[in-house]
Amino acid sequence: MSTNPTTIQNIRLFLISPSPMNPRKTFNEDELKELADNIARQGLLQPITVRPSKWYDEVHDGQIVSVPEEYEIVCGERRYRACSMLKLETIPCIVREMTDDEALDAMITENLQRRDVDPIEEAVAFNILNLRGQSVADIAERSGKSATYVNNRMRLTSLIDPLRQALSNGQLPLGGAYLLARLNKEEQQVYFDEELDDEDIQLTFSDIEVWLNRYFMELWHAPFQDGKSLKEEWNPNGKLIRRCDRCDCNTGNHGCLFADMKKEEPQCINRTCFNRKTDVYYDWFINQHASRITREGQSIKPGDVVLTNAGYIWGNEEKQRLQDFTEKYGLMGYRVFTEKELPNRYYSGSSSLKEDLKKGKVVECIELADMAKRHDISIAYRYIPADKATSSPVDPNFRVSQLLERSAAVEKNAQKKITARARQAFDKERYIARDSQLTPWELNIMAAIVFDMVPWTEQDLLIPGTRNTHATPQQINTFFNERNYSWMRRAIASFIEKEHKQPFLVELATHESAKAYADISFIRSEAHKKIDDINSKLAELGYDEKGNKL
Repeated sequence: MSTNPTTIQNIRLFLISPSPMNPRKTFNEDELKELADNIARQGLLQPITVRPSKWYDEVHDGQIVSVPEEYEIVCGERRYRACSMLKLETIPCIVREMTDDEALDAMITENLQRRDVDPIEEAVAFNILNLRGQSVADIAERSGKSATYVNNRMRLTSLIDPLRQALSNGQLPLGGAYLLARLNKEEQQVYFDEELDDEDIQLTFSDIEVWLNRYFMELWHAPFQDGKSLKEEWNPNGKLIRRCDRCDCNTGNHGCLFADMKKEEPQCINRTCFNRKTDVYYDWFINQHASRITREGQSIKPGDVVLTNAGYIWGNEEKQRLQDFTEKYGLMGYRVFTEKELPNRYYSGSSSLKEDLKKGKVVECIELADMAKRHDISIAYRYIPADKATSSPVDPNFRVSQLLERSAAVEKNAQKKITARARQAFDKERYIARDSQLTPWELNIMAAIVFDMVPWTEQDLLIPGTRNTHATPQQINTFFNERNYSWMRRAIASFIEKEHKQPFLVELATHESAKAYADISFIRSEAHKKIDDINSKLAELGYDEKGNKL
């Protein structure tokens, strides 16, 4: 039995089924009932289009032929549904044999020609065409729309299902949906949970814009920012934490995406990442003062830095964060002082502050309340009640221990920066692949790897004639330059990598890269300036750079 595309056949409704490929998923029940009433009065004026979906074999004129048994709707699902409401037995159909691609193309074309096309369904249709190789310009020409219109519609496909439903049922305005579609799925779910928990809510574009302005994080005053770039000292290699000035979640890096929000300062649209960076920065800041923080069970001593949860907290979320911080640092062994223990903040000028610190009247504080509010964090000062200070006499020169500790911290921080810069500059694979004699500085490293591990009394096992005497530099050079250079360079790289030999790594990096040499020299120079300044202050107090009394 043939399926002539120009022939209209009356096919039983129970043999016909909607296509799962059809982009159209929503049908207005009232409009379907109105269409059904029209069909009841006038009949179906336009047949639907179907294609065979299942076949069975039949003997025809002595030949076995395949005959359609069931059909799939290509065009006219709305008419089919209206006829089903009338409980008609048959429906006029144009039967065509079509491939999946041909059928999908016909479905999309029919849907795009509708006047009442749902924005989400239109977005899905555009997206399907785009995935099948059509450009935005091609889709725009085919649908009679502008390229901007097509791009905006396609953006809606990134909406999560609850927001798609809210848009379709009128809870969410189309302009607001465009804004929300730019967020990741986690952020969209947060919006839905916070703002659309009631089916009767009708939101406006302004409502959504206000929420986004509140929900987005202002990068210019983020705790972990220095001006508009990520603070380098707590993330020197830029790998553990992605820099905001290079991040896709920074609105400043794609201004056109959020241009309609009219915000000049860059914002972060990824709250999870923003909060993680903030918490990591807080941990780093507290770790810088770890050796001076008052421990659990101890009273305040001269030179201490204390943690306190004193301070005003606004809402339940901040109160919960403050409680979390208090428990977290308490479990780490730190003592967290309460508002009752340290009630009064110190606001006096710097001249009297130094004297009050020396006299033990004031203590340096890290205030967890600021951290709970996601504020910038710095050293604050609070008065020490008499019963909270140590009973031992206050050492008027305790500032010396503070300065020595700061000097050690500067040196340690500089070494971290230097190591990170050296690792960034050293290209292991390129270094190993170099086929040339070892340079003097490479020979020094090889000598440290090999000969420092072999007692000098056994060196003749490597270099004959050196049992009772040290090998000369010339003998060492000759020994290594007779070996495979690539193997030795691999040994050097592996030794540095496994043993974490920072001096060797820095030596390699500074010889490999002039830029790294300049950067490392600058880091050292800045550290020396800070240490020289500290040593000057020590000298003023009558102590040398090692803390010995002059």
